[in-house]
Amino acid sequence: MAKTKRNIRAKAKSAVGVAKQKTQEVQAKLNKAVRQDKLLHKTLTPKKTTTKKEKSAQKHTKLLKRFVEIKKEFKEEQARKNREKTKVIGDLKPLRDALPSLGDIYKLVKSQKRETNEQTALTEPEPLSAKKKIQKKRNENVRKVQSFEKLIKDKKFRRNPREVIANHLRNKYQAMEEEDAE
Repeated sequence: MAKTKRNIRAKAKSAVGVAKQKTQEVQAKLNKAVRQDKLLHKTLTPKKTTTKKEKSAQKHTKLLKRFVEIKKEFKEEQARKNREKTKVIGDLKPLRDALPSLGDIYKLVKSQKRETNEQTALTEPEPLSAKKKIQKKRNENVRKVQSFEKLIKDKKFRRNPREVIANHLRNKYQAMEEEDAE
């Protein structure tokens, strides 16, 4: 019987040990939850983990930005000092008289706008009706067909079409240049 008592005692001890361990785990979870509630106001968002390489790259870009800002400030300071050194000598009245007044500029701009509006009103064609549009397209197509028929019948074109096309293009460009010159 002694062996059975030892086994029972051992089983009881192990059961007590398991129970203690479980209660400790539960207590740890409760303590952790309480600590999290206390720390919640400090860290609302999870922290990002950055590598050493990323940190060094960020430091490098910050440093470069600082250098650029310092250089910009230095240039601005130099420009300000140069502006302070330069002084206007003499009277500014002749310069002011040479410049046009704001009223004159306003009148000039307004008159130019009127002229452009009048020109566009004169050059705008009246809108065509549907029948007139169809008739116009038809006449253009007939003229194109007739010109192609003439071209095909032409003896010079049959002999050397490239030369005829080149001459035609030269004549067109000359006509365009003359129009631009006028």
